[in-house]
Amino acid sequence: MARNLSLVLLFLFVASSSAVQVAELDLICKKTQDPKFCFNLLNSRPGGTMGADLVDLAQYALDVTRANITITTKLIKRLIRRNPTNLEARDHYTICLNQIHKGAMGKVESTQEILKSGDYQDLNVVASGIRTHIDLCIDGESPIDTPYNDTSLLPAYANDISQAVEIIVIISNILYK
Repeated sequence: MARNLSLVLLFLFVASSSAVQVAELDLICKKTQDPKFCFNLLNSRPGGTMGADLVDLAQYALDVTRANITITTKLIKRLIRRNPTNLEARDHYTICLNQIHKGAMGKVESTQEILKSGDYQDLNVVASGIRTHIDLCIDGESPIDTPYNDTSLLPAYANDISQAVEIIVIISNILYK
């Protein structure tokens, strides 16, 4: 009986020491541009943050990013179809399609492999690259470009992707230290 109790206590100690604590969640989310978004996203993980470690939370944020990119790609394709004669809109949405569907999604796949490998410094670099693709969609590909005045839902969708990736970047910084 005493031996089983020791094993249970050891298990609880190990589980609690690797699980994300409330203070750690605060640390992550307070570093983001929108802490409320961060708390909502991480707490929406099935099972919440209970029993999750930082890698689990990064994986969840990456899964959300992948899903959001897929949804955003569908939106962009609809926007291209809806603007057959507006060349400025079509050009903007075509650039966004390339930046988000090809560029950002490609980096998501790389990020997945890097997260599994445990190379958290490289995770930071590649995840930051996802945000670059999002910024290039919204702001244009050249510093002299005037950003397209996009009144569609695309800027909000892109912002959600960027915020989810910001969480991955912050977690990678914590894991790398």
